[in-house]
Amino acid sequence: MDPVLPLYTINGNDGGSYSTNEWVTTGNGDGVAYKNSEETERDNLLTVQVPASNGEMTLSGHEVEAQRNPANAHTPQEISSTSRVKRELSEVVFWRVRLWMVIISIFVLIVVVIIISLVVCSAIHEDPDEKFDPSLFKVPLFFNGSFQLSNKAFEEEHSTLNYSSDALTADLQEKLADIYRSSPALGRYFSKAEIHVLRNSSVIADYHLTFLMPEEQQDQLTNFTLSREMVYNVFRQFLYDQEPDSSELLYIDPLSLNMS
Repeated sequence: MDPVLPLYTINGNDGGSYSTNEWVTTGNGDGVAYKNSEETERDNLLTVQVPASNGEMTLSGHEVEAQRNPANAHTPQEISSTSRVKRELSEVVFWRVRLWMVIISIFVLIVVVIIISLVVCSAIHEDPDEKFDPSLFKVPLFFNGSFQLSNKAFEEEHSTLNYSSDALTADLQEKLADIYRSSPALGRYFSKAEIHVLRNSSVIADYHLTFLMPEEQQDQLTNFTLSREMVYNVFRQFLYDQEPDSSELLYIDPLSLNMS
């Protein structure tokens, strides 16, 4: 038959009390603690230890606060490390310059050096395709075709400003030359543009285009870069990019363009 444990009442430091049935030794005697506590709500804040002698132990104020606010809890070691880092960064390197100023200056200097290097590299970079010797371009290649100007525009300008056919021819030749000189693919090969005939009251113009290419590349160029499709598409794209204003004297109807 198990012995009956006596009922003891232990008072906490905060005035709370609880009852317990346990073996308690008064000295260094042997005893196994058996505990079946009826704890009150306030006892949850206490940690009770029953050592070899009868007694209890509660948490310190700092430990209780750390349990209540774990996010704001900092150990003394962490606080000490943070203070040491702040103190080291605030050390004076020379004169009034502090360590944190030196670190920021180094990062800024690195960024500036990278930016300057990129600018210099982009400025001195040369595209190998842009290097060519025009004196080697001796083999001619010709394209012919025609296009139509706006009837209304020409009639108005011709009647009011007495615009001559020679002036119109010169302006059209300059316009065609600008189209091909500004082409990244065809500009280096373009030689000249000519307007041969103005027909039907100077409304339809016949043009003649001349390109020059190096002899060793003529087969490749005539099949790709200087093919009829490429030369025609550059001209046609320019006409479609025009402002849709048919009242302009040099406005060319894109649908009237043909090339052979």
